[in-house]
Amino acid sequence: MMTELNRILRADLGGSLPAGPGEALLSLLHLSDAHVIDTVSPARCEWLELLADDPYWKPLLHMHRPYEALTHWSLAAHVERLRRDPVAPFGQRAYDLALCTGDNIDNAQANELQTFLNILGGGRTALSAYGGVHEPGHELGGKAWPFWCPDADAADHWKPLGYPAVPGLVARASAELHSLGLGFAWTSVPGNHDVMRQGTALPNRAIEAIAIGGHKVLTGPPDFRPADPQRQFVEHPEQFSSGGISRPIAAVPQRRAVDLREWMAAHMQHGALGYGQAQLRAGSADTFIDTEHFRLILLDTNHPAGNYEGSIGAAQIEWLEARLAEVAQSGRLAVLASHHGSASLVNSRGADPERLLSVALTEALHRHPCVVAWLVGHRHLHRVTAHPNPSGRGGGFWEITTASIIDWPSQTRAVEFIRHRDGTLEIVCTLLDHHGQPGSLAALHTEMAQRFAGEAAQHMQGEAGDGNVRLLWRN
Repeated sequence: MMTELNRILRADLGGSLPAGPGEALLSLLHLSDAHVIDTVSPARCEWLELLADDPYWKPLLHMHRPYEALTHWSLAAHVERLRRDPVAPFGQRAYDLALCTGDNIDNAQANELQTFLNILGGGRTALSAYGGVHEPGHELGGKAWPFWCPDADAADHWKPLGYPAVPGLVARASAELHSLGLGFAWTSVPGNHDVMRQGTALPNRAIEAIAIGGHKVLTGPPDFRPADPQRQFVEHPEQFSSGGISRPIAAVPQRRAVDLREWMAAHMQHGALGYGQAQLRAGSADTFIDTEHFRLILLDTNHPAGNYEGSIGAAQIEWLEARLAEVAQSGRLAVLASHHGSASLVNSRGADPERLLSVALTEALHRHPCVVAWLVGHRHLHRVTAHPNPSGRGGGFWEITTASIIDWPSQTRAVEFIRHRDGTLEIVCTLLDHHGQPGSLAALHTEMAQRFAGEAAQHMQGEAGDGNVRLLWRN
């Protein structure tokens, strides 16, 4: 590796950087894991986060972040910055497309989805924080409130740890937000949080009744300690949001869950590319978008039996390989996008032989030398991984994981494809901050996200070669 213009040059797949600037063929804006959250939803169980020090509950974390009522404000700040400056920083080509790799929302709710789409596509929206855990009450007795409370006069367990007092925060976070939208083309793939409760459980009648109801649980059921908490949540999420101490809140019918067809239809209505009547009829979010030089292939990697990790169907791989064969015939190159990447396509729940894992997908990609890059999210960290061709004959593809907006470092990534005269393709990646004004809700979100990350912040940020990089590719 060598540095060039503050970017790391990586030649893991071979090659050397040719002289000259090259030609910018495609500029993408990669964003992931915004997790727009209705923090007051009765279908959430924040009390689990209070048990984070107990390894028994670790498979279900995180169920609560002290700054999550600010997440849609952070997303809006990114969108505003990109609207003001819609040009990729290296090759100065205007962004062709913003690509969201899933978990746009947190709890599969209709009101969360509407908020996300109004921010990306433009519109007015609001998510109320009134009645949520940021507002202390008397339900838990007279002790210090166990959740972060921004009220300076309220005793809680978080302000002594350095979390700030922010007067009027609940009102500010609940206010109407007006977004002008990105102003350029965009699309998305579904993540597990887009169609599953807390990204883990498929909606059922019991959790839906709780979600749209008028009581929010603040504690778990008495003596609740199932043998396998993760499996219990996948199969019976309602048990985690009932039976404990609760408070009355306003019932909101739009807290109902959305399914994949509604998710796609709503995206179509707000201008997302790649989705049409064919996808709605099939109930499949697998699709593609052709540009002059590239085909962008979007894959749904959610597991049909639930849980947050992903898998891929055998029929999906057949469909993918047919689309890649078309790419080779057209002379284009291929970029794949999915929520789950190679490290998270590990969900074998249900033991369905038609559901395949990471190796099956990477082997399929290696059979098609036109594949240049695979853009993914899910892991809430920056990572760039080379997948050299196992045959040893050269080639391969780059897997580019971009961190989340909800968690530190709350960044997006410009991904630019530059062609050089000798045929070398260069993929230039640049991390982007929203540059929210000091004192803004977006800036507060970033500050608190870093504090919450603690010692894991550097892991989430990634190494130098995972951030601002120049990746060489040649087939």
